[in-house]
Amino acid sequence: SAWGNCGYANKAVALLDRMTALTNEGKANLRPDATTYNTVLHAWSQSSDRNAPVKALGLLEIMLRLDEGGDRSANPDVLSFSTVINAFSKSKFPRKARQTRDLLRRMKQLYENGQERMRPNVYVYAAVLNACAYTFGRSEEKEEALKIGIETYEELQSSTEIETNHVAYGSFFRVCRRLMDDDYRRDDLITSAFRQCCSDGQLGEYVLRQLRAVPELYVSLLQAYIIDGEVLYQDLPSSWKCNVKDTKRKKGEAQFGRKKNGRS
Repeated sequence: SAWGNCGYANKAVALLDRMTALTNEGKANLRPDATTYNTVLHAWSQSSDRNAPVKALGLLEIMLRLDEGGDRSANPDVLSFSTVINAFSKSKFPRKARQTRDLLRRMKQLYENGQERMRPNVYVYAAVLNACAYTFGRSEEKEEALKIGIETYEELQSSTEIETNHVAYGSFFRVCRRLMDDDYRRDDLITSAFRQCCSDGQLGEYVLRQLRAVPELYVSLLQAYIIDGEVLYQDLPSSWKCNVKDTKRKKGEAQFGRKKNGRS
C-alpha cells in the first residue's frame, strides 16, 4: 500500500508477483485478492512511467481473466476500473478519451449483466471528462475528445441512478473551454450546464474556477454578484451550493472503496 501511494509501481508489481509465486507453492494465505490488485493499479495510476496506463489496463485484464476462470478472490470492481480510467486520464496517452469511454462502456455492460460491484459512479464519469479535457495532439483527436466529452456529460445527466456533482460539472466546463473553437456554441453549452448546476445546488469552487477562465461569460452569468471585479464564493446564493460535498473526502472514498495533479 505504501509503494502504491508513492507511485512505486514496479516495486508493487514485484511484491504481487512474489505473492502469486508463493500461492502457487501452496501458501494459500498469501493469495492476492482484489484489494492487493487494486493497490497495484493505484500505484500505476500514480506512476510517472509513460506506459503506466497500458500496464494498469493489462493488470485489469488479468483480474478479469482470473475472475472468469473462477478465481473470485481477484474479482475487479468499480475501483479497479476507475483507477485505470484515472491512469489514462492523467497521462499523455494518444486517444485517451476514447480509451476511457470504452472502459466506462465496459463497466456499464458488466453492471447491466448483473455485476453490482461494477456500477459506475459520478467520479468515473468525471475522470472520463477530464481525459477529454486534457487531450492533446492533432485537431481530429481533439474533435473526437470533444464529442466524447459532450456524450459522456449528456449520458450522466440522463442517468436515473447517478447525480451529477460539482466535480463532473467543473470537468465538463473544462472540456468546453479547452476544446471548443466556436465561442457561441461553447457559451451556450456552459450557460445551460451552469444553470442546471445551480439548480442542483452543485456550484462548488472548482466549477467557479472553470467558469472564471471564460471571462466574458463569467461576467455575464455572475454580474449581479461581482464586487470590485471579483465574485466571492460565500456571497453566492446558498441554494446554488447547498449540495456540494467535501471533494477530498469523497475522492478518498472513490479511490479506496469507501477520480489530482493540481491542474485547473
